[in-house]
Amino acid sequence: MEFRRASDRLNFFFSPHRWVLLVDVPADASLDAHLQVLRTACRHWGSALEFPLQMHAQSFADEQEIRNYWQQKLPRLRLLESRKQEILYADLIRGYDSNRANQLLRRKLHLDPQAWGHLIHFGGPQRTLVCTFQTQPEPRDLRTAVEQFHHLHLEDAVLASEYPAESASDPISTTSAQLILSANNARSVTHINRMLRHERDRILVSHYRSSIEFMDMGVTVRLSPQCFALYCLYLDVPEGFTNKNRFDYKDIAIGHYRRLLGQDLSEEELGPIHSCFKPREDKPLRDAVNKIKREIVRHTGDEEWAKPYYISGENGGIKRISIPRDWVSYERR
Repeated sequence: MEFRRASDRLNFFFSPHRWVLLVDVPADASLDAHLQVLRTACRHWGSALEFPLQMHAQSFADEQEIRNYWQQKLPRLRLLESRKQEILYADLIRGYDSNRANQLLRRKLHLDPQAWGHLIHFGGPQRTLVCTFQTQPEPRDLRTAVEQFHHLHLEDAVLASEYPAESASDPISTTSAQLILSANNARSVTHINRMLRHERDRILVSHYRSSIEFMDMGVTVRLSPQCFALYCLYLDVPEGFTNKNRFDYKDIAIGHYRRLLGQDLSEEELGPIHSCFKPREDKPLRDAVNKIKREIVRHTGDEEWAKPYYISGENGGIKRISIPRDWVSYERR
């Protein structure tokens, strides 16, 4: 099973280190076994199958609800210029056809329209690779393709990044190479790959679980209601603010705190979040911000890599969370 370079035209649309299977999905569910095996294999290696989309029966009150649904299902549509966004949303509102989408994506990537399917890994700039199946494979063949990809291409990328071609050192002796060669689960592979390439991960912020989920790494950071409400406040204010000016944003933090614990909280029950906004008393806020940082660093394992995800800034200056907001999704109450 050979993976070859493919066009990067859809890198903006699919997330880094995600898989896509371009195949016509019949109505008789005869490919369910193939898709289930492939989804399981992708998860095992710390990734996910982004296409074909997993669709469930939905009922919508109006077109806005349909638009909201697709914005959540395909968040990267927002990266298109507004005119193209409107064309796609209008098409999706009329009805989603997975086979039509499959043929469109094949044309965009200049892939054989007659082949049974194309298994694609989006790995970043110049790292889009495709394995073409001219005829229908067995489900296990898809699992084998994913496994071979990770053993061959991921290992090669690690060795190349640590040892230039002219180096005479033995690359297999390096720590990260040994980890790659022995890795057999999602967390080890994904952590190593992201740390070496300094790639960022998308996060899912959940008001249901008071948590931050690093979606590709499979890491979940759970915070206290106080810390979670403050984290959401800083996400809501991308430009950040100084501790001195925090009082302007108190109502936003309280809103997140109520969303977590209930709208009818008494003033006493709001005490933990109120404490972060007491005049001339910065310590509760500083302590909460430090707790957030400790938890994120502890779960991700690398303070420098995690820096864009926690609240940071110069003493006395503006504090902010620097991760691009299009890498943040929400699960709200």
